[in-house]
Amino acid sequence: MRFMLLMIPKGYESAAPGAMPDAKAVEAMMKYNESLASAGVLLTLDGLHPPSMGARVTFNGGNPKVTQGVLPDVKEVLGGYWMIQVDSKEEAIEWASRCPASDDETIEIRQVQEFDDFPAEIQQTVDQFPEMSASNTTTATGSTQTTNEAQIRQLIAEQQRAICTKDVERIVSRYANEVILFDVKPPFQTKGKDAVRQLWQDCLPYFPDAFEMETRDLTITVNDNLATAHWLFRFKGEQDHPAMQTWMRATAVCQKERDDWQILHEHISVPFHLETSQAVFTLNP
Repeated sequence: MRFMLLMIPKGYESAAPGAMPDAKAVEAMMKYNESLASAGVLLTLDGLHPPSMGARVTFNGGNPKVTQGVLPDVKEVLGGYWMIQVDSKEEAIEWASRCPASDDETIEIRQVQEFDDFPAEIQQTVDQFPEMSASNTTTATGSTQTTNEAQIRQLIAEQQRAICTKDVERIVSRYANEVILFDVKPPFQTKGKDAVRQLWQDCLPYFPDAFEMETRDLTITVNDNLATAHWLFRFKGEQDHPAMQTWMRATAVCQKERDDWQILHEHISVPFHLETSQAVFTLNP
């Protein structure tokens, strides 16, 4: 489900042309935007210049009338927006609630109308315009690809949160039944969901009570029902803990089944020295 988070700043309707937020507010908002992107839910975002730099077109009897700037009776205007892809309105509300907004700012949450939301007679009307339908198909393909990439980012982020909370069932829920896992620890390969569950049950007790995961260089290639992703990650927490001593490499192949992305194959590795056959640990990949 796609939602628009619409930022409504109080007083922006009378802001002077070129008005900008201060650097501190921008820094806080950029960190929030970064969290949306890292969670894989962000599709797009933009800030808007004040209405004093824009115009309004009203209609009376089909006749357009242009007013420069904002009408005097307008009390609320948009200052910017986010487009996010989440599973529910409740999740959209949760993300909006995390925004570092000021006392004078309000976020309105609106669900985007998808083509399938319209009744059959409206869809049939659209079919009468084949050129527009072809254009919409191209747009929809791009939108679907963007949505699929966002869902893969969200899958990876959700699995990492489950690892950090040592929630084995949530971790395993992201794997396909026929998953094959190549891990940095024995066995040489792990096949099937039950075996992967046992692997996590065996290794999580060795992790500290509290830790985080840092990810970088996440790259995703995706089509309608198959995706590949590779990234670097490391665990962060107790400085002297063995698990915190290196970055690792991860590759995943994901498959979409009944609108649900699952991990079909996952490969975790570190390089090794050919001369000594010893693993190479590094905090500066």
